[in-house]
Amino acid sequence: MRVLVVGAGGHAKVCVESLRDCGHDVVGAVTSDGEPVEGFGVDVVASDADLRGALDAIGADAVFVAVGDNAARAAVVGRAVAGGLVLVNAVSRFAMVSSSAVLADGVAVMAGAVINAGTSVGRGAVINSRAGVDHDCTIGEGAHVAPGAVVCGGVSVGAGALVGVGARVLPNRTVGDGAVVGGGAVVVDDVVAGVTVVGVPARPITGRRS
Repeated sequence: MRVLVVGAGGHAKVCVESLRDCGHDVVGAVTSDGEPVEGFGVDVVASDADLRGALDAIGADAVFVAVGDNAARAAVVGRAVAGGLVLVNAVSRFAMVSSSAVLADGVAVMAGAVINAGTSVGRGAVINSRAGVDHDCTIGEGAHVAPGAVVCGGVSVGAGALVGVGARVLPNRTVGDGAVVGGGAVVVDDVVAGVTVVGVPARPITGRRS
């Protein structure tokens, strides 16, 4: 498909390569200001204010939202879905995705990532480089499993949650919606929605976010 990418930062660079691995033709990008981005390798054709207009102008068939921040990515994905746009996935040829795993639309799976049997990944989620998601997990919409993080079997990661770089979530635990697991943390107990946890074992450092 001919794909319009939303975003042009470092995360987007990686997503573009994964889109091409899927056989997509990346025909342009949009950003918040619509200005060219040196070294990105894809022409910025407009601002992201009018996704449908940019899509039609460049003759693209679909959109991929390549924005690293969870909340910002979710907002753009929501606009795209509300506008009836087609979202595609960006799956690196160096990733391993089980044939029984289910990926929703707009998912990024980076090089070296593993998604094992029976796992479902929600719309707009990111499984980043060398991240491991074991069997029977649920990764919520707009969540991000960061580089090198490991989510063991039977884990639920809520919508918009972040499992930080190199973190570990032990089997059958829940990371609530919007929660943050700090880099290198080891989650041994459920993480309440909206709470940030750090350390080994992981403990909260903030209260629930409003």
